[in-house]
Amino acid sequence: MNHYPLIGVSGSINKTEKELSIQMCYLNALARAGAIPALLYPTLDDERLHDCLNGLDGVLLAGGVDVAPDRYGHDPINELGEVNPLRDDFEIRLVQAASQMRMPVLGICRGIQSINVAMGGTLWQDIPTQYRTADGQKGIAHAQTRADFYTSHRVTIEEGTLLARVIGQREINVNSFHHQAVRDTAPCLKAVAHASDGIIEGIEHPDLPFFLGVQWHPERYFDRDATAMALFCAFAGAARNYQNQR
Repeated sequence: MNHYPLIGVSGSINKTEKELSIQMCYLNALARAGAIPALLYPTLDDERLHDCLNGLDGVLLAGGVDVAPDRYGHDPINELGEVNPLRDDFEIRLVQAASQMRMPVLGICRGIQSINVAMGGTLWQDIPTQYRTADGQKGIAHAQTRADFYTSHRVTIEEGTLLARVIGQREINVNSFHHQAVRDTAPCLKAVAHASDGIIEGIEHPDLPFFLGVQWHPERYFDRDATAMALFCAFAGAARNYQNQR
């Protein structure tokens, strides 16, 4: 019997906290990679969260609304978007627990931001108003207007990193739908990919087998792009290894 790795997915919670949802493209990408996705319940207390993680082989943090700045000790600015305290609390506990278990974790868009904050890092609340390049200029557009399955800017990946091994290329084109980004990388994490304007596009934990966040949305074009599919296949492979070892 083929025992497919089971991946817990943290999805979106609406403003009234009465609805939980996930875009099908995340689930389709995981299924194509050979994993079984399961949507996680965000009001689990710590004990039940630990019991839940004991039955999982990996965790995926999907995109969504902004991470609240009080989670990393900053005051909100006017350009801050919608936040969801319930999701912030759940994902911080989820990431911290998964890291302690050395469980494979993949964060996408908001997910990379949640990982960084959970591990002690900070964010740019709004790139257009806060971020400037090394020479004082505004950065590139990180919220594209073209369809989500098209790419819009380049990302350079640091040699010798997990992400470089997974993707197999030092430079790729990615799509982009965000106005927040990693600012100060958490002490235990390493920035491993950057946009041409210097914005961090990838982070990983060098001491864990698979603990990775990317700022772009590979789930929206995994069926069109080999580098996007490679990310999900590597994640599913790490989850299968974790399954076999536990």
